[in-house]
Amino acid sequence: MAQTFTGRTDGGRTWPLLVLGVVELFVAGPMLAMLVMTGLVAGVMGLASGSSAVVVLGLALLLALGPLLGLGLGFLLVRVFELRREPGAFPLISFGLLAGTAIEYLCWIRPAIG
Repeated sequence: MAQTFTGRTDGGRTWPLLVLGVVELFVAGPMLAMLVMTGLVAGVMGLASGSSAVVVLGLALLLALGPLLGLGLGFLLVRVFELRREPGAFPLISFGLLAGTAIEYLCWIRPAIG
């Protein structure tokens, strides 16, 4: 008769990793909100000044590129290191989003705001 083990093998290390992932999302949240608001303001001002929708769409794509690249990098690392079912996958993906958002915010949005 085959035995199956349904217990945890990580020794209780799941909850600190989940807390770390949630904290990373909370840190990325205000920066993401600033990116969205900046994109909306720039889009409305661009369209109001007579710019074409293609230019405004390009700006929106540039604004979304940083967080999306960071998120993609997080998913790529999870896939390469085969962490799909591991508890450390969530914080790694959250860190990718945080890193992409922080780079976008600190290198492009914050200097432009002043």
